[in-house]
This record gives sequence, structure tokens and C-alpha cells, in this order.
Amino acid sequence: MNALRTILQGVGREEAPKKPRAPRLESLAPPNAASVMRLYRELGGTQVDPKLAPGGWDLAFTDGLLLELDEDMHFNRYRGVTLETSWADELPWTAAYRDYVVTGERTSGSGGKRWTNPSAERMFGAADPDGILGAHGAPRWKQRALYDAMKDASAAAGQVRLARLSIYDMIDGHSLNDVLYGRAIVNSNSLVELIAERTA
Repeated sequence: MNALRTILQGVGREEAPKKPRAPRLESLAPPNAASVMRLYRELGGTQVDPKLAPGGWDLAFTDGLLLELDEDMHFNRYRGVTLETSWADELPWTAAYRDYVVTGERTSGSGGKRWTNPSAERMFGAADPDGILGAHGAPRWKQRALYDAMKDASAAAGQVRLARLSIYDMIDGHSLNDVLYGRAIVNSNSLVELIAERTA
């Protein structure tokens, strides 16, 4: 995240002194809130009245733009489910992300707290053993996918101006992951253009 922050500061992006609050179910447009609850059930949610609380936005800028940088753990079959909602069709990152959830799913190295935690199990029930995507799967993966969907829903309803970038995105022939880790150098304007293309 710091590498992305540094690049964007270099092209004149100024971070906001305070980030807006991440969406909550009650702050979403009613149709999108209902859709999120359907997703929760489809992903195996067990609570009658879940307290859904996505974490804060990754970056917020003074012009109102919010930016999320999605790393490998954001791409899996559960995120794919959330990208099949009607409002997801209108978001500029959806087409690419539908590919990434297939090509980017990794079970190796995803155990421990990345696989499950008490909060996620309260929402979705018990986990399968690390790395096994069986009947129970990975509660933390499900929780992360649902929380990403809530942020998507707020953007789809025009409540926020959001851009999503993935480490799998290609910029001037290089993955964004390689750019952020210093393994490749690209024109900063190419990153700016990608952000513009990915802004809802």
C-alpha cells in the first residue's frame, strides 16, 4: 500500500486527512442492502441479524476518490459469487475481476487467520481444514468477499466514488504487483489512466 501511495503522491494525488466510514448495511441503498443479505445467505451465512462491518477504505483522496488495492486473498470463488449481482455488471472492474477470481484463487499459503477466525466463523460457521474448499470452505474468505461486495454496492448506488485495482492488473506489460514491489518501472501516467478507467 505504501508503494502505491508514494506513486500517487508523485503525480499530485493528495490524501484526505480523514477517511469516510466504510459502508454498513443500514447505509446502503435498500435494494443493494437486500442484495447483500441474499449474498450473505448464499455464502452460507448463519446469523439472523448479522453485524456486517467492513474495514476502512485503503486510500481516500481530497477530491473524494476512494481507492481499494486488492491483493491475492481477494480473488476466489466466493468473491466470484458477489460479482454476479445485477449491480456488479455496471462496475468498471467487474469484467477483469471475474477472470481474476478464477485464475487467482490460491489455497497454498492461505491458512491460519487468512483462512478463518472467530469473527468469520460466527458469521459463516465452522471452517474446513486449511486449504480444503469442501462443504464449509474458508469463513474468512467468505467474510472478505462479502465486505468487498458491500463496498461495491455503495459505489454502484453512487454513494461513493470508488476505484479498484488488483495486483493482477497489467500496466505497460507488467503486473501491478511487480510495479509495487519494484520489480518493474512503468510510466506513472499509465497508472493514473488505469485508475480513471476503474473509477465508478
